[in-house]
Amino acid sequence: MNESEFLERWDADKPVYRSWGKYVVEKIIEHIEEVELKPHDFFKVPPTFRLKDDGSLVDKAFYRPGKAYSDPYVQIEDKVGARFIVLLLEDIGLICQAIEKMDVWEFDRCKHFDEDKTREPLLFTYQSVHYILRPKVDLEFDGVSIPCSTPCEVQIRTLLQHAHAELTHDAIYKSKKTVQPAVHRTVAKSMALIETTDDFFVDVTKQLNFGPLQEYSIASRLDAIYSSLTGYQPHNQKSAIVIWDAFEQFLNEDLIDSIQDFIERNPYIPEAIKTRYNFSKLYQQSVVLFVYWLLKTKRQRLLRDWPLPKETLEPLANDVGVSTWDE
Repeated sequence: MNESEFLERWDADKPVYRSWGKYVVEKIIEHIEEVELKPHDFFKVPPTFRLKDDGSLVDKAFYRPGKAYSDPYVQIEDKVGARFIVLLLEDIGLICQAIEKMDVWEFDRCKHFDEDKTREPLLFTYQSVHYILRPKVDLEFDGVSIPCSTPCEVQIRTLLQHAHAELTHDAIYKSKKTVQPAVHRTVAKSMALIETTDDFFVDVTKQLNFGPLQEYSIASRLDAIYSSLTGYQPHNQKSAIVIWDAFEQFLNEDLIDSIQDFIERNPYIPEAIKTRYNFSKLYQQSVVLFVYWLLKTKRQRLLRDWPLPKETLEPLANDVGVSTWDE
């Protein structure tokens, strides 16, 4: 196959590769939504797919040093590529799980930086996770038939890895002159710094997002109790986080049982919540059950450290027959 024949076939196949790239992106976004994450928050750059530029494709097929394709059209697997950019290293794992659990495609994990580090622990170089995906069977999407032989390369990076790749990887490989050793050395040092920063980001996120509230699944368990008692789904807001943080010392493995016992001894509380549900956002959050419990069992501490306007406590205090005045 000469260059003209190659490009003629490529022009004919572009709709197929375009549809396959779009399909891959949409399926992975759907999975992120299914695990109750918001794609516009989870992805730090909107997920995209793109077809390889004609000139780059021909250059790779016929002129790239070190490439000796016997059938370049079939063997080049990145004619369409999809890219997913996230904040943390652990977020990459969520996309990898999505790719590897779906039964709509065959996958080949052709690059993973963890494996690269295991093979060459002293080497700091371009980091990314790459998969090649092909449909398990011929399929149709957007009115286009996609053969099962159609490949799509998927790249998954953190935001820092992406910045490094944009600045250095592409520049080095597309440089119009020979890259000097000092440049490679600087690039390696920058990747070492990025890898360290990624580790710091993960540590900070764990410290910010994991504590007794998560360890004992308190919020989710209280949501279930709230729904069972009131028939409403809770709509938790940032004010709930403020309350949990203010009284974190009371969050332990026995708290939910203690709140349940308290409600059983005060069966009027669910009706009080339903009565005021439409008049106060606090009553629409499951944390209100915790506040009732605090009023009855930790009143002095609650009054001392209550992080919201004090008047928000008065209706709840009246419900359980306590005063909001310091004594």
